[in-house]
Order: sequence, then structure tokens, then C-alpha cells
Amino acid sequence: MTGGSDPQVLDDGAVRVVGAHIAQIGPAGTLAAAYPEETVWPGHGRVLMPGLVNAHAHLARHLARGLDLADPFAWQRYDRALSAADLHWSAMAAMVEGVRHGVTTVCDFHRSGACLDLSLSEVVGAASRLGVRVATCYGSAELDTPLERRAALDESISFARDLHRRREGRLRGLIGVQTATLEGIERMLDEALAAAADRIAVHVDLMLDTTPAERWNPTSRWPATPHPVLWAHAERAPRALLAALGERGDAFSMTGAGAGGALAREVALGWGSDASVHAPPVFDGPPPAPAPRERGAAWAGGGPAALHYQRLFVNGHRWAARHFGEGLGRIESGAPADLVLVDYRPATELSSRTFLAHLVSGLMRAPVSGVMVSGEIVMDQGRFTQVDENEVVARARESAARIWSRM
Repeated sequence: MTGGSDPQVLDDGAVRVVGAHIAQIGPAGTLAAAYPEETVWPGHGRVLMPGLVNAHAHLARHLARGLDLADPFAWQRYDRALSAADLHWSAMAAMVEGVRHGVTTVCDFHRSGACLDLSLSEVVGAASRLGVRVATCYGSAELDTPLERRAALDESISFARDLHRRREGRLRGLIGVQTATLEGIERMLDEALAAAADRIAVHVDLMLDTTPAERWNPTSRWPATPHPVLWAHAERAPRALLAALGERGDAFSMTGAGAGGALAREVALGWGSDASVHAPPVFDGPPPAPAPRERGAAWAGGGPAALHYQRLFVNGHRWAARHFGEGLGRIESGAPADLVLVDYRPATELSSRTFLAHLVSGLMRAPVSGVMVSGEIVMDQGRFTQVDENEVVARARESAARIWSRM
């Protein structure tokens, strides 16, 4: 499945990878005959598709699973209880879970009270060891003091510049902003855009307690920037705010499964896990209309199933592609080799015209057996190649016990 805005299903297809990128796609037999000496990564009838993008995650909060934290103050206690070592294993365990569900790129939003100057290094260290792509930031929050906000901004800026100097292709730094009120959005974004200076992308975590009908009366207009701002929790934003941001070309993500409603028709939504399970949401809308003999109606109409596909395979990838400088989300010549093998063996026709029905009824529930990022295999036959999953789980549980006891 080629991905992109007009996905194609190629029966008995194969992909030739050279270095970190896709060199060719074509019939399996033709490529095998043309390059008999090259190593084969066998698919054995599985479905090959582009890796997924998680457009908003809190990797450090993975070890809160089981605590049932229900309010912002409880999460603040958790964040303050993190040590650098705990953060490493939390991020690692979260990304391992993501890889098992086909996630190859993660946009992380981080906050921790005790290790500001060490935290981002632990996140990218875990990502580098596992082999996945990650963009991360230390969030500046509206409820912080001015000195705390300045420290968070400075940490994110210096970290992003350091990654740029090191030319870490799979790692990116961002500037993070967390807003709790409509009044604070303009001030916080003004601070972030001034600090970014058109060189660094901004990631906004909306913590608003509003409804889509809430009035939004901005006092100024933000100029367009080279890097679109990524707004998490678009479902919490007033429609007028989303419209203003859409005019700037900004990107949006939403947590949970309800992407088939009115909001998904108004703005292009990506998927984000937030602090929940690092796996794409299962489709919860009506099944797509029966596909005509010539594909078209289900896609052209922009029905719920098509919007679900856009959310998982198009919108988040567009934002990530801008910031990683790669054509993420497509299987085509020249694109990065971020590939996922899914153990899905359908009993009915799987083709371009029936793909939507398979996507929402079975494909995204099937187990992932293999994952490749930038041409390197990070999971094969369900086993990780770069890390010992048993060690990750054991160390994560030790860290979770320490965090819980500190709280």
C-alpha cells in the first residue's frame, strides 16, 4: 500500500532499498531477477505500508499507566517525580509499544520538574538506540513563572540547535508551549515564535477547558512562518481559532478515535496518542459504502473511512515531512525507507478499490511483524533488532516503582 493522498495497492509488489531510501518499487519477481545478489527481507504475503506518525505524545508519562491520574495537579506530581534514568526507560518503553503498532516517527512533548537540562537528551538517546525518528521539546507552560518559561524555551532552543549541528537525521528539536486559557494563547505563542526566529518548529499542547463554539477574539494576527506550528488537542479549540490557524498553514492533531465527526471535515487532523496507548485508534464510524467496480465514491466523498485514512497516513506525515526534510508517508522512489510489514492475510480481494474497507475492518487490527526506519530493520518477525525488549520492560517497571513511591 503506497500511502499518500491517492494510495494504490500493488499485488505481489516489492521495494528495493539502497541506504536509507527507496530506490525502486515493482513486481517482486522482476526486482528479484534484476538484483539476485541483494539481501531479501521476506514479506511472505504480508501487507507492506508506510510507517505511521504519532503527532503528539508524552513519552515520559508512559510509566503512569495504572495510576489513573485524572487532573492536571496529579500529572504535575508525576512529572516532578521523574529522574533522568526514569525518563529514559519510560520513553524507550513507549516507543517500543509504538513500533509494535507500526509507529516509526513520534512528536514528543515533555515536561519534568527535576531534570530540565537532561531530559531531552534521554528522549533522543532512547530513540537513537531503538532506531526510530523523534522530534521533542521541553514545554513552556502558561502556569509557569516567567523565569521557568524562559528556562524551558532556552533548553529547547539550545537542544534543537545542537541536533542540527550534529546532523542527526532521525532526531529533531522543537519549541514547546502549553496553554491553559484562551487569553494565554497569544502571549505564549508570541514568546515561542520570537524564540524560534523562523528556524525551529513550535509544538502547542492545548490544555483548554472550552467548547468549539467558544468565542475567539485575537488582538493580533500571527505572520506565516517557514515551519507550520503543530497544535495538539484540536478538539479543545474554538472553531474561530482553528480557522485563523488554518489560514497560516498550521497543522493539527487529535487524540482518540472520534475523527469521523465534524471537526475532521473542517481541518486536516493528524493522530496523536497523548499519554494513552501508542497505537493508532481503531475506526469507530460507519463502514464505507460498497466500492464501485472503478474506485472513486468512497474516496471522493470524503466519508468517515477516508477521513480516518487521511488522519493516519496523510496529515501527520505532511507535517513531519516538513521538519525531517523527507517525503514521509509514501512508498515511492526517493522516499525514506520507513516501512511496516503487517501480518494481514485477507480472505477477500485486497485492492485499491477495496482498501478502505480493509483498513477500517481488519488491517489496523492485525499484528505488525516487521519495521524498517531509514533503511534499517528495527523489528523483524516480531523481535527487536536493536534493543532487548525484556530488558526494556524490566527496567521500565523498576523506574515506575521508583516514580510511584516518590509521588
